[in-house]
Amino acid sequence: MSRLPYFSGVLTALLPTFAACDTEPTPAGTLHTDSAGVPVATAVTPLWDPGEGWTVADRPEVEIGSVDGLPEYQFADVVAAVRLDNSDIVVADRGASELRSYDSDGNFQWRVGREGEGPGEFLRLDFLGRMAGDSLVAYDGRLLRVQVFDPAGGVVRTLPALAPELATTAGSAPDKAVGVLDGRLIVRFIDLGVGTPSGIVRWPNERLVALDLASGAATSLLLVPGPEATVEWRAEDHYTHGSYVFGKRPEYGAAAGRLALIDTEAHAVRIVSPADGSLMGIVQRDVQPIEATEEVFQSLLDGVVEHVFGNPDEAPSEQVDLLTRMWTDRPRAPYLPVLRSVHVDATGSLWVTPHYLAGADPPPFEVFAADGVWLGRVSLPPGLDRGFIQYGAPELEIGTDYVLGVWTDELDVQYVRMYRLDR
Repeated sequence: MSRLPYFSGVLTALLPTFAACDTEPTPAGTLHTDSAGVPVATAVTPLWDPGEGWTVADRPEVEIGSVDGLPEYQFADVVAAVRLDNSDIVVADRGASELRSYDSDGNFQWRVGREGEGPGEFLRLDFLGRMAGDSLVAYDGRLLRVQVFDPAGGVVRTLPALAPELATTAGSAPDKAVGVLDGRLIVRFIDLGVGTPSGIVRWPNERLVALDLASGAATSLLLVPGPEATVEWRAEDHYTHGSYVFGKRPEYGAAAGRLALIDTEAHAVRIVSPADGSLMGIVQRDVQPIEATEEVFQSLLDGVVEHVFGNPDEAPSEQVDLLTRMWTDRPRAPYLPVLRSVHVDATGSLWVTPHYLAGADPPPFEVFAADGVWLGRVSLPPGLDRGFIQYGAPELEIGTDYVLGVWTDELDVQYVRMYRLDR
């Protein structure tokens, strides 16, 4: 049975309107309803008035990194940084195959790891998270294994990233780690399967699997439609696969016991259980997609060219022309995606990024409280990576009073930065 809807923060303001006229008032705030026992929060207007709300400081409280200093402060390819309960910061550097620890002021303390297949070694260090008690969880995308370290960098256990129940699924393999929740590592599996029709389709599918970090047991949570792509099957196991410009795709966020999932075609976040994949809630807004006009495509193309070549005027014209033709010849969706990413902070709040084109400045996050109430918008300092799981970008950790991530300068040198978050 559905519960009667109620408005967050606006019911008192609406009462005089109900009394004054018989016309239905324009909704405001966040509407809470129920769908088959699943709570649904539909945001209409933000709770914060202009000038109110949370803010992230312009300057970092801690910065770790150097262009030409000591090697322990130089990073090759940071994939994540996490902050421990004692305020130490541990950084995962894929380029160096290392975990490095720094104190609360950014001073180097220890390192562990090197390239290899033995205990504490990595072939492709793709993820770093932490469990209760500050145990560290590292995922190796080439060895397909998980290693658990104690807070001092000692190896506690090694687990394979396997899902026994998927052993008969053709082409299924672990791909990206999503996050650590309640003693489980959530891993995205690519599920190729067979029998997908040719054309513009959602393929390959993505399967979220929970790996128990104590026993290694794997639980399949749910199957998610993958990114839109152009696929042509020539035989059962032979196909061509191409990009679909402005195509829809899923994206994930995980923290504070909450696993969040978006499909970029709509402004909606699903909260699912990290134990069994059941739907626990929906947070949504009614946002109409923007038409993907030729002008919009040209803006995208300009951003892609700038990203690849820096200053296109200084790049070889034939290479710029080749990239331009490659993108122009690809099929395009009629409308832009609505969302780009979702993050979950240490309190369970959702930080949602609206879609934006390559080369454009990222818009502010739209922030929703743990109960789904739309609070308002929060901006990040320029250059701080937002951490898109689909693209393997560095993770972004949002704590109760800080934002920790990777900032890149004009020379493409990476720094780990922590900014104060005032709530």
